[in-house]
Amino acid sequence: MDSTRSRGRPRQVALDQRILDATLRLMGEVGYAHMSFDDIAQAAQTTRATIYLRYSSKPALAAAAIVHARRLYVLPSPTGNVRHDLTAQLRHFRESMAASYSLPIIGAALAEEHTTPELLTALREQVVASRRQMIRSILQEAQARGELAPGVDGVDIELVVAQLIGSYYALAIAGMPIPPDWPERTVDQVFAGIARHPDG
Repeated sequence: MDSTRSRGRPRQVALDQRILDATLRLMGEVGYAHMSFDDIAQAAQTTRATIYLRYSSKPALAAAAIVHARRLYVLPSPTGNVRHDLTAQLRHFRESMAASYSLPIIGAALAEEHTTPELLTALREQVVASRRQMIRSILQEAQARGELAPGVDGVDIELVVAQLIGSYYALAIAGMPIPPDWPERTVDQVFAGIARHPDG
């Protein structure tokens, strides 16, 4: 019995991943509103009933797919070099946003906020919060090392976090290309406003 379970479990994990991958792909291609369990079942090469055994509703499945997407991109660990660490975070962010489903998921979560609040909750708690916390921690550690200007407070740090990440969204929404050196340029410009200067 144990050997049967050990053989069956990898197949179940592979099926789970196919379902979640198919959900992400369809959210990117047709959008959340037009995605159905039948579409997902066909894309994942399984049945509608099999999906329902795992997820009771489309919102539950979409929220699980968002969590799955987050796990596909592990955040870089900090090194203690503030510029290097912030740049690494933005490079990682750009890589994750390059996925075909990333911007459509954000759009769907915002559009469905009042009818399907689970999507926006999952996005905020599982994706947005972790990245913001990582960048916030990098800045707070830099402050503890005396690398930030005197007078920089928690509000300043939150604004810097928003500026670092938000500049990507601003360019994307405007339809402008993301420069290859966007991480470096953004970090240099934004961090300059709170960094301790040699004469300060």
